[in-house]
Amino acid sequence: MNAIDDTDNLLRRVPFTNPSYIKADGSITSFAFKLRKGENGLSVDVERLTTYEASVLDRSRFRLYSLPASCPRNLGLHCLPDPLPDNAAHALITGNFTDGISRQLAQSATPVPDPGSPNRR
Repeated sequence: MNAIDDTDNLLRRVPFTNPSYIKADGSITSFAFKLRKGENGLSVDVERLTTYEASVLDRSRFRLYSLPASCPRNLGLHCLPDPLPDNAAHALITGNFTDGISRQLAQSATPVPDPGSPNRR
């Protein structure tokens, strides 16, 4: 994979039925941008290298949220290509994820409309 440009959109897959991740109004919580134990980065896909279907994996459980790579970089984080054997678009956001940074990432993330959904959300 080529380098990730600041204008690239990064897609984060989020379980939409879990209130830890999604607020009642549909906005994303900062929990979606916190590292879990054992993780060395936040898993994302580079939008230009994938499709909605490939990134969402399971529409019945997940939704996609997007943010430009410039957003985490402006917060002192790094966006690194991390292609997997079954996902060439995979990348990691790495760095020091404070509560404030996770909150800012969540506020910057926008829902990606599901092209296969009748109401496109």
